[in-house]
Amino acid sequence: MTMFEIILSITSVVVAIGVSAWMRHLGKTAGRDRPVDPERLRRFIEDEPYENLDKVMKPGWRDDEKRQS
Repeated sequence: MTMFEIILSITSVVVAIGVSAWMRHLGKTAGRDRPVDPERLRRFIEDEPYENLDKVMKPGWRDDEKRQS
């Protein structure tokens, strides 16, 4: 076996192990909800700009933006 073949074989094994670990991780976490983080939620509520909330809650708010531009 040449040095190139040895390196290619070792690289293939390492990649196969890495892909297997990644697939196992995806299989365990797929379809699961995110964990609730109360601190992140508190920061979101404090930092959210509420002046645009009426645009989101009002039906047809995208049409208003198109008319203004």
